[in-house]
Amino acid sequence: MTRTQSHQPAKEPDAAEPWQILVVDDDPEVLAVTRLCLRDFRFANRPVVLLDADSAAAARAVLARVPDIALILLDVVMETEHAGLDLVRYVRENLENAAVRIVLRTGQPGQAPAMEVAERYQIDDYRTKTELTFERLQVLVTTALRTYGLVRQLESRSRALAEHASELERFSYVASHDMQTPLANIARLVQLLERRLADILTDRQRELMELLVSSTHDLQQLISDLLALARIGREEIDRSAPVDLNRTLERILGSMQVLIDDRRVRIEVGPLPVVEGHAVLLEQLLRNLIDNAIKFQPQAQPYVNITGRETTEGWEVRVQDAGIGIDAEHLQRIFEPFQRLHTREAFPGSGVGLAICRRVARMHGGTIVAESSPGQGTTMVVRLARHGAPTSTAGETPATGAERLQLPGSD
Repeated sequence: MTRTQSHQPAKEPDAAEPWQILVVDDDPEVLAVTRLCLRDFRFANRPVVLLDADSAAAARAVLARVPDIALILLDVVMETEHAGLDLVRYVRENLENAAVRIVLRTGQPGQAPAMEVAERYQIDDYRTKTELTFERLQVLVTTALRTYGLVRQLESRSRALAEHASELERFSYVASHDMQTPLANIARLVQLLERRLADILTDRQRELMELLVSSTHDLQQLISDLLALARIGREEIDRSAPVDLNRTLERILGSMQVLIDDRRVRIEVGPLPVVEGHAVLLEQLLRNLIDNAIKFQPQAQPYVNITGRETTEGWEVRVQDAGIGIDAEHLQRIFEPFQRLHTREAFPGSGVGLAICRRVARMHGGTIVAESSPGQGTTMVVRLARHGAPTSTAGETPATGAERLQLPGSD
């Protein structure tokens, strides 16, 4: 892929810097008239510098040499009948320059119909040369430069926001990591003190020490979840590997078998897809959803139904329970970090799990939403974007009590 300075991030220009305008046309008279029209032109107290090229090939050389061109006034028919249109694609796709404004000017409008060109090419305006009087050309340039200035401001602010977000993620990661060791030491010291004073401690003192150790472990879990959330934002991940969610689910339920047996959980699994993504993160997402589905069913023999289906955009995975449900007003709030709807005593947890699920879904080009009402259970719906051509495996196998779940496609 060819890249030049023309699409590099640039500082916002100050009032003294001129606007760079590239005029691309194989008619010397058009170039001369454009220069005459814009000779004394100023916008936002900044003058204009006109660069010219008599072909698309010459324009590419200018784009490689000159950064921060704000506007291209571009002829359509030059060395070929579609040279101008090819240059538009080169700027937008090869140079990945979305900031520069591109206005097509043609003396042969029938050669490239305006609506067809506007639909197929990323241009900002399309005019015939005969309609562009001096005044109209100056109005066109004014609006194009104003838009370019706003685009540059947005790019600058987006970079600043990205830098602040990155700094915040780094801070949360380092702070959380550095808190793990002292907390572990506190828990060990309290337990050591409890053993050494076992003969003289009253029941109330022993109870307070156990509460202190329990609170320390809760805080360690919270920090561990924060680390996981921060780590997801910091790491570059490969989302191109095929992930068989059937086998992923088999691993998850295998590791949860003690809990499934203890709570006598009834789990039904429908067809699940093979998707493209990051296997570890997708496993973390599903594990959190299944754990929540079981946790928020305090009754005996919880029920969980897990299914997947193909959609026009990609894949949809649903994790349904028969638990306590959620009020409609809280359906968005539950995906925010630390947003707990119940006390820690009623339902243990850090309040970060669903925030992790949302971030994982977004990193895979998808979304996660909750469908629920109080007393009617909850269905978590994960939608994943299609990156390739995933396939699904059909089948359904229920599991209750001590039965080991065998997923479709497993050995």
